[in-house]
Amino acid sequence: MILNKFNSSSLIARLKTISLQLIALSLFSCNKTANISANKAFVSFTHVAYQVEPLTLKINDTTVFLAIPYDSATGHPYATVTSRISNTSIFENSDSFLSGFSSFRQGAHYSIYVYDTLDRRSKSMIILQDNPPLNTDTTVSIRYMNFTPSSLIGLLLVNTRDSIPLARDTVVISPEYFVGVNINPAYYTFTPILAGNYNVTAFKDSARPAPDSSNFRAMGNWTFNITSNYNFLLMGFGNDTSQYRLQFKPVALN
Repeated sequence: MILNKFNSSSLIARLKTISLQLIALSLFSCNKTANISANKAFVSFTHVAYQVEPLTLKINDTTVFLAIPYDSATGHPYATVTSRISNTSIFENSDSFLSGFSSFRQGAHYSIYVYDTLDRRSKSMIILQDNPPLNTDTTVSIRYMNFTPSSLIGLLLVNTRDSIPLARDTVVISPEYFVGVNINPAYYTFTPILAGNYNVTAFKDSARPAPDSSNFRAMGNWTFNITSNYNFLLMGFGNDTSQYRLQFKPVALN
């Protein structure tokens, strides 16, 4: 009887020990899994600096994006960096182009833009947090940025699903000055629009065409899917026919 009681208590004791070990392992496993994504932030990079060679982004001496040419955006997927105040450096070939300190918050997503005004001395960088609002099952969120120097330009989007566009199918994005005029990241916010196919036009002065349509410039037809949000970029120059021509560039964020 005494032996049986001893065996029973030993079994219970061993079960308790095993349970404690499993709990400990589970806790350590959870911590290990959590640490995989701890202290991480996510960045994309866009090169809109005119007459500048491909650019390399380094954060804390680690190469994040290598030799990104003009008119290129890394978009989705984002690269992973450590969330902290970081030494952010841009290189043109092997030469230092821009450098400074940036703060990346844990779990947040960021778009980094390098731009200028056709004058290398005007080179600059702006970093925006990509925090679009939750969309409905029919909308996407867009953020407009004008990288065309010395300009005030808006966008007219006409949804092409109807032969005669209705008011709900027309989106007017108010004219904005060149990004270099307003470098406050908080200014550049997201706006919801209906997902779908759009004819996009850049305009000056008025969203109504002048008699000769001189204030309008066609930017092509584009599809915006509910699976993504977008940065809407305008870049280049209206009187240029080279790679620096005026163009509209939507960049999917997710």
